[in-house]
Amino acid sequence: MENYINQAVDIPKMVNDKIPVNFNTMLDDSERNMSNWVGMFYKIASLVFILGVAYALLNPLWNDGLESGSDLVAQLLTMAIWFIAMFPLSQIIRSAGDSLGSSDSGHVKYIFRDLVLANIKMVGHFLALGALITAFCMVLSWILDMTVGGDIGSWLDSVTWMYELPMAVTADFATWVGFDEVAHLINGFFGGESGYGWNIPSEAGDARSWHGLIACFWAFAKVVAVLAQLYVSLAIYRFLFGLASSFMNWFKSPYIPTRSV
Repeated sequence: MENYINQAVDIPKMVNDKIPVNFNTMLDDSERNMSNWVGMFYKIASLVFILGVAYALLNPLWNDGLESGSDLVAQLLTMAIWFIAMFPLSQIIRSAGDSLGSSDSGHVKYIFRDLVLANIKMVGHFLALGALITAFCMVLSWILDMTVGGDIGSWLDSVTWMYELPMAVTADFATWVGFDEVAHLINGFFGGESGYGWNIPSEAGDARSWHGLIACFWAFAKVVAVLAQLYVSLAIYRFLFGLASSFMNWFKSPYIPTRSV
């Protein structure tokens, strides 16, 4: 009787073992393979990005329809530029996934160092390349006297949170350890409504005019500004993370620093 009861109780396990894919093993290994899962997520995100941009570019073909005259030329130019640009932009997301997928750091360093730094770098490179493409579109608009769409402002809200969240935490930590000026720099220069933020110009100004030409030069200068914000952000976060790591190591094994003669 006991054998029959054990066989009845083991039926779920027997059926589960017959399933070709062992989901339980996958879940058990997910913690050890966290970097692989995160890397796969970014690879999927890069594909979703391409599909989303392609849909947005082709949407006028079956909804709003194409324009006519010079507006048609501008619309086709916009579609062509962003169709080409979406591949290097998606590769930035995939490169972040490749970097995170190959990391062998522990869970704490992976989450608070590797993941944050990869996201900051990804957003910075994404917006720098987007700013370069936008500046190129502004030059075309200035030369051709037509609106060639190059504004990526609508994309900012969907990516900048990856940058703003860790940098807000970094600013709070800088304030806690007494680096008020560093915290003010982060809050003022690197984000927030009162700071410079990641604002990317998209208006070319009057076509074939000095005002419009200067606006185009400023658009290219913004690419350098975005990269400067990126590298300073990376340096600040690396420094403060190292400071926090040293403090936590000291807290676990406190000692009085001495200098050997």
